[in-house]
Amino acid sequence: MLQNKIKYLLVLVLAGFLAILYNDYFMGILFLSVLIFPIILIAILSYIYARVSFELVSSTHVSNREETIPVTIQVENPTIFPIPNLSISIKYFNNFSSKKTVYRQKFNISVDKGTSTTVTCNLTSAHTGNLEIALTKVRIFDYFKIFSLRKRNIGQIKVAVLPHYYELTEDYLENCSKMQIESDRYSTIRGGDDPSEVFAIREYREGDRFQRIHWKLSMKENQLMIKDFSEPLNCSVVIFADLGIPDGEDELEAADSLLECALSLSYSFMLKGQMHYLVWYDKVNRMCKRVRIVTDKDLFEAVDGILNCGPYIQEIDLSAIYYAEYPNDQYTEVFYITKDIKAEQLESLMIIKSLDRQILYVSQMDFIDNENQPLADDMLRKILESGTGLYSINSYSMKADLERLKFG
Repeated sequence: MLQNKIKYLLVLVLAGFLAILYNDYFMGILFLSVLIFPIILIAILSYIYARVSFELVSSTHVSNREETIPVTIQVENPTIFPIPNLSISIKYFNNFSSKKTVYRQKFNISVDKGTSTTVTCNLTSAHTGNLEIALTKVRIFDYFKIFSLRKRNIGQIKVAVLPHYYELTEDYLENCSKMQIESDRYSTIRGGDDPSEVFAIREYREGDRFQRIHWKLSMKENQLMIKDFSEPLNCSVVIFADLGIPDGEDELEAADSLLECALSLSYSFMLKGQMHYLVWYDKVNRMCKRVRIVTDKDLFEAVDGILNCGPYIQEIDLSAIYYAEYPNDQYTEVFYITKDIKAEQLESLMIIKSLDRQILYVSQMDFIDNENQPLADDMLRKILESGTGLYSINSYSMKADLERLKFG
């Protein structure tokens, strides 16, 4: 654009020189035309700038890792002037990363008069997180690219990028204790023996207990009516997704492997009808979050909550914070998924009331007890002495390692 300005100035100087040299009427008209030409260009450019509109749109709001995310920029030009030169700039980044590595793309298009056009770009994210996409700058040029006007920060959208997770065939809980834990949720499809909640009222059948007779309703109906009690839904399993990232590890890759492990386990429990809690730390509100997973809707709610929180670098004792919020809860199984475990965290995990505890240690090594194992010997000894199960999960063979696990 600077070159075009220089060229214009040279033409203006030449026209002025000719007008002086020849002192002719037509040369004077030519010089005045060249002189007012930029004013006309600026007037048309300002008019177009005020009327043209832009919108950033994505038909995909949720995507999986490495899937194509189509993003469309809609440009509407309601004026009588075509726009031959239009430059559009977008940027996007994954907000799971504290470094906020920003990627940029630029497009040059033209728009005819009184029409609208769209520009589609396909983005991908290799990692889990919220992909924030912004239409950062639009530059509109005049017809000779001498002048331009800019619009900034026009629009922004967010696309949730989900981790891979798998349906695992292994029934991890088949040999676990069936101890019933107190619950405030009851089955809606079958009755049970909990007298604190009535499931249904029906007519008396031979063999029914007299203690279950609903006397007031029986007198009203003039026949014996029986109360069927409810069956409490047992939520005796909890999965901790510790998204703390150790020093020196890539945040995005570490978050991918941790969430892949935690969600694969949660998804498999859900498909097998095992109600459970999924727990993570909310670094924004500085508190534990948990969702009771019964249906896929609950799982999506948990994933959305995790994506809005993200991983964290600082050391957080997730077990201690959870116990402070839910000190009276008790479980049959606790699964703690982490990339780092310290003595304080192990002690906090032992405080939680549970029959069994399992630590799933996610790393890039095949076995925890090999010569290059990432855990110190004293830490391994403390885990074994506590009676807690310790299992190595390789982030490069996640599904295979999870399928091979045998708890209990």
